[in-house]
Amino acid sequence: MSVRKLKRTFKSLAIAAIIGATPIVLSACQSVESGAMITDASFWQDMQTKLKNIKDISLSGRVKFSSPAQKFSATFQYSGQDSSNYTLRLSSTLGNELALLKVTPSSAMLTAAGRTISSPDAETLFATATELNLPLKEFHSLLIGIAPNEYSHFTPEGILMQSQVPGFIINYRNYMTVEKVALPSEIEVIGNNLHMMITPRNVQKIEYR
Repeated sequence: MSVRKLKRTFKSLAIAAIIGATPIVLSACQSVESGAMITDASFWQDMQTKLKNIKDISLSGRVKFSSPAQKFSATFQYSGQDSSNYTLRLSSTLGNELALLKVTPSSAMLTAAGRTISSPDAETLFATATELNLPLKEFHSLLIGIAPNEYSHFTPEGILMQSQVPGFIINYRNYMTVEKVALPSEIEVIGNNLHMMITPRNVQKIEYR
């Protein structure tokens, strides 16, 4: 399938997602119990190390995209081990799959409407096919609240409030407590001609090293 055809397909599916918007219905899979954000500094001590010790995680939620080319909401299902090993599925609120992105250390594959294209770079692949620029090179770290570099800001208690990667600013608006870690529950992504809100709601699996 050509990139042009995939782009048209994705846009048509995105329009369908808007027209068919209904209250979000997430997977009925069993979820790991979560609680409200804990702000005590002792809980946040060594939080970055705890997050880096997660070897596998699956979670779902909702995402809202806004760019000059398109604006729509979708549900997402994420499963991954790190930023070079993960799967991201975007679906309409009716449950129709919009896109499936599979990332491995050697390649990235994007599927829409049963057709697939691949590239060594997930970020470039997704932008070319959908006209949406997303921080996919560090997506795993950004989604679970790992600071990817020294350009990150923490509160005195050790709570990560903002991260930056080339072309994007990521603001963490809220967290949920899942077992011994704090995971972001409201993430704002600001990029060139892009505004995105990611709201993880359910953690289906979390395993530690």
